[in-house]
Amino acid sequence: MGQVMRPSRNRLGTALLVAAAGWTAACGAGAERSDPAGPSIPNPPRTDAIKVVTTTTVFADIVQNIGGSRVVATSIIPPGVGPEDYEPKPDDAKSLADAALVVSNGVGLDDFLDRLLASGTGGQTPHLVLGDGIPVLTVDGAPNPHFWLDPTIVKRYYLPAIAAKLTQLDPAGKSEFDANVIAFGAQLTQLDTEVTDEVATIPVANRKLVTFHDAFPYFAKHYGFELVGVILHNVGQDPSAADLAALVDKVKAAGVKAVFSEAQFSPKLSQTLADEAGITTVVTTLYNDALGPAPADTYLGLMRWNVGQIVQALR
Repeated sequence: MGQVMRPSRNRLGTALLVAAAGWTAACGAGAERSDPAGPSIPNPPRTDAIKVVTTTTVFADIVQNIGGSRVVATSIIPPGVGPEDYEPKPDDAKSLADAALVVSNGVGLDDFLDRLLASGTGGQTPHLVLGDGIPVLTVDGAPNPHFWLDPTIVKRYYLPAIAAKLTQLDPAGKSEFDANVIAFGAQLTQLDTEVTDEVATIPVANRKLVTFHDAFPYFAKHYGFELVGVILHNVGQDPSAADLAALVDKVKAAGVKAVFSEAQFSPKLSQTLADEAGITTVVTTLYNDALGPAPADTYLGLMRWNVGQIVQALR
């Protein structure tokens, strides 16, 4: 049987303790945020704050960092739940009714939003699609939407787009939004440096990823990992016996050290692959499509948590 890895006490581990003071964006902006991952959110929020509804908790956290005290960002999808297989609830359309802005990723990640917008607001609410204009990587011929696992993409594309849209809705807030872009952008640069330094401690031959679903191409490209394989090409559709057998052969040939899965998915297939391929390390507590419990309850915390687990498993 494989073992679930815990992050080591390295430089990222120290940062995780800081991130643990963060908040979960989907819980609403009524809670004060004191962690250094972003601006402090007053409690209660401003009475004239812009209500922003995002598709996922990851985007809600990023938007809140840029909007600061002038924004209340909440997520349709709760923490720990992924967007690809999310089934909208009756109350979801209602949550959009009084939103001043809706934020999604696009590129197939959160297509459920189209139906909600049509039924909830008639498509009239301003809508920011974060993935618009970002160069897309393809996996098995399909465009991949997981841009945010490369923090340099978040800094270059997400932050300016969010600030520009918020400024359209609240021109008086431009200086605050721009200042928050600079401040949060600096933290993303620091995060990127930390991750790069930690990945450098993994032997080059071990920088190989086998993941449960195809969330990591941008992460892998930026930080120099080889993507050996993916267990689940379509969320909600298990691989065939032949597909799994082929992946086992590929993983064995590549000499992969660990199999990685997200906490939102059952670990059974990951464990089966590891057992068949003779891999003893199975990490089943990554987060990517959604924030998790502390310390993965902010975007920065999520990234540090994931990298801590990956580095420990492959080093």
